[in-house]
Amino acid sequence: MEAEETMQRLQEFHERQDCFTDITLIVDGHHLKAHKAGLAACSHVLSQIFSIL
Repeated sequence: MEAEETMQRLQEFHERQDCFTDITLIVDGHHLKAHKAGLAACSHVLSQIFSIL
């Protein structure tokens, strides 16, 4: 794969990565896009928080 093609694929991935996220966590000023379902599956506390929202 040529470098130009690799860069194009990385750009396409970057543009799509926000498509299906449904929450943004802000940690130390960094915005992290995530999926509530994935976070809830990994954390009982987050699962409870999301269930009341």
